[in-house]
Formats: sequence, structure tokens, C-alpha cells
Amino acid sequence: MRSLFCKLFLSFLGITLLASFTTVMISYWAQVGPYGELKKRAEHNQIQALTHSLSVIGIAAVKILENGGKEALVAYLREVENQHHSRIFLLKEDNSTFSDRMLPQGAADLAVSSRKSHDIQYNVSKTEIIVALPFFTTERQAMTLLGSTARMVRPRVFIGNKEENGWQRLLFFRHRLGLPIIIVVLIAAAGCYLLARSLTAPIRDLRKATQQISKGDFSARVDHFSRRRDEIADLSHDFNTMAERTQSLLQSQKRLLRDISHELRSPLTRQNIALELARKRFSDAEPYLARIEKESGRLSELIDQLLILTRLESNVDNAPKEPVRLDKLLGGIIHDANFEAANQDRRIETQNLDEVKVLGSMEMLGRALENVIRNGLRYTAAGSAVEITLSEDENSVLIVVRDHGPGVPQEHIEQIFKPFFRVAESRDRDSGGTGIGLAIAKQAILMHGGSIEARNAKKGGLVIEIHLPLL
Repeated sequence: MRSLFCKLFLSFLGITLLASFTTVMISYWAQVGPYGELKKRAEHNQIQALTHSLSVIGIAAVKILENGGKEALVAYLREVENQHHSRIFLLKEDNSTFSDRMLPQGAADLAVSSRKSHDIQYNVSKTEIIVALPFFTTERQAMTLLGSTARMVRPRVFIGNKEENGWQRLLFFRHRLGLPIIIVVLIAAAGCYLLARSLTAPIRDLRKATQQISKGDFSARVDHFSRRRDEIADLSHDFNTMAERTQSLLQSQKRLLRDISHELRSPLTRQNIALELARKRFSDAEPYLARIEKESGRLSELIDQLLILTRLESNVDNAPKEPVRLDKLLGGIIHDANFEAANQDRRIETQNLDEVKVLGSMEMLGRALENVIRNGLRYTAAGSAVEITLSEDENSVLIVVRDHGPGVPQEHIEQIFKPFFRVAESRDRDSGGTGIGLAIAKQAILMHGGSIEARNAKKGGLVIEIHLPLL
């Protein structure tokens, strides 16, 4: 799991659910522990209170029965039931009652047991408490006063009663706990999502800005944390400060290169004029003058390439964009390069040149492709060829240029597109070039929305792949 958002979200959700589960278990334990003791005391008090009430009610019931008869007794018992929120029955010796109401389950047996023992008997079921009190009327007739009241039941918070089977527990869990658990999970998930998002969103913005800078856009800034007063806001402020400083340094560097290049043009122009004048007056100095002219030409070429590179890096290329036939553009470059390489026992071979069109600057695309091809000709072995292929897929064009030279050490493969970078072992200044050609090629390709990569071929040599979007 590499996503920081997923790690934070799942961690917060797990902690929240664990805390909720622990709270439920503590609540349940409190009910089966301290609440259990309280429940036993409450049941004992219920039995004592019901027994005391039955003692008083029994005396009154016998008098009412003797003086007022059956109807008065039934009315009295109903009144008592309404006052005490209990059910009261007066049983004869044969367990018959003075009303037509049904006795609670097990009440008849409890009454018989009470008469036989001549003592109070009680029974505690799942839902009620039944107390049987034996007594005699003034005529020595055996009777039993039986009272029933609702029992204090422990609420089922987490687990059902032990008597329930697995299916009953499952139904209880589904109907009683299913919806609360779902609600708890949804609330916890929503809260954890918002919390994780608030922590990772600034990091994602920082990452986007970093990616923009890595692609050369040093104007990228993070401007969404002005209301925050935490470490992430401090990090964004430091990032913006770093980006501004880096952008300022790079702009100063580019300005310096541009200014130096412009300043060198005028002395070079005057030097070339002086060179022509010296040729007319000192004909015997021709070899020295030719050498000066050659070095002057190299310096002029270097200045031209520096100016082009600075213009590309600053994204100020004003060349018009037009449909460009890459196959024709490559054909012209290959023809000229083959003509120049013939004396060096090197050549260019094309394996496939499909008809492909892209939108861009013919001048800049031409410079990029020519620099890559001439770089391959410069380093390919004598008697070998530089192989070029041009193909297309649904969305892009692929240009592959491969030479048969010594290649580039793997640790330097990503640096060959940097200005003035050279690998001393095989690509020193004696091999020719200014060290800016591939840097110009990369900037020109990037300007057209493409990409350029280099890799070593398995059988030796360097392979450069160029991807460009189709028209």
C-alpha cells in the first residue's frame, strides 16, 4: 500500500472502529458485572415488596369475600392490580379462582407447593416474578393468594441470552445491531475520509508543483494554504521560497548566457573583417589565418547554438507552427548527412520511413533531428551505419536513431542531454561537437509536446527514441 491517503484513511478508520468496539464491550461488561449485582438486589426487593403487599391484600380480601361476596372480591382485586401494576389471584384449595382469568404459567404448581409447605413460595421466570402466599379464612378454609409482577430484565446490548440458539442470535444481531453498526461505520468512514483528505490534499498539491518544476516549469507555486497555521503551511511556504530562488538563479544564468553570446558576436564580426584584411596584405600568413578562421567559425557556431538553447529553454520560440512531413524532413537531413559522412566510411540506413505529419516548427524539428543524427554519425564505428526508423501508432510518432559506437556508461545516460556534458572516456572534445546539440534537441522536442530518451543497445551502441504527438 503506497498511497499515503489509503494508509491514513484505513488507520483512522481502524482506530475509530476499535474505540467504538471497546466502548461497547466495556458497556456490556458493566451490565453483566455491576449491573448483574444490581439486578439481583432489585429482584430480591421485588419479591419482598410483593410478599408484603400480598400479606396485607390477603387479610383485606378475606374480609371482603366474607362480607361482600365474590363480586366485591373481584372488584377489589382489580383495583389493587391497577394500583400496584401487578396481577393478583385468590385461589381456592382446588386452585380455582373467583374470576375467569387464566393463571400465569407454573402458578398452579407454585400454589400447591406453597400450601403443602405452609410457607411462601416464589418463582422467577424470564419475564415475571410470581409469589404464592398460603393462609386460612376464619372458617379454616385453605386458600392461596398469588401475585405476579414484571421482572427487571437486563437489556440485551451485545449478546443475546444463553438460551437462544445461533439462528436467534443471528436474527437479534441483524435486527438490533445491524443498522447501528452500519451507521457507526458510515459516520467513522466519512470522518476519517475528511481527515485523511485534509492531511494528504496539501501533499498532493506539493507533488504536482514539484512535478511541474521537474519538467522545467519553475513558475509553479503552492498557493492554497494561506488559511492553515500548521507544519504543512510552513512546508508550502518554504517550497515557494525555494522555487522562487531556483527560478531567479536559472533566469540569471540564462540571461548571462544570452548576454555573453550577444556580446561575443560583435568582436567575432570585427575579427572576421580583420582576418579578410590580413589575407589581402599578408599572403604568406595564410596557414595561420586559416586556423584563426576555423576557430572563429567554431566559436561562432557555439554562440549560435547557445542563443538557440537559451531561446528554447525560455519558451520564447516565435517560429510559426505548421504541418510538417517528418518523412520528407528526415529524408533531406539524411541525404545531406550521407554526403558529408561518405569520406569518413560511415553511412545512414533507413529501415522504415512512413508518411507522417506533425504540427510544429520545421526549423526547430529539423535542428533537433539533425543534431541527433549527426551525433550518431560522429560516434558510430568506421564502416558501420546509423540506423533510423520512423513509425506511428494511434496517437504518436516514434523516431529511433541507433549508432554502433561505444555507447554511454549507464550512470551518465540521463545526463547526455545537459549542455556541455561529456563523457571523458569516449566523448571528449577531440571527437568534435560543441556539447550542446543534444540539449537543443531535447528542448525542441519538449517544446512540441514530445519526449526524447536514450539507452544503450544490447549489442553495443546508443539508441535515441523520440516521441512526438500526431497532427
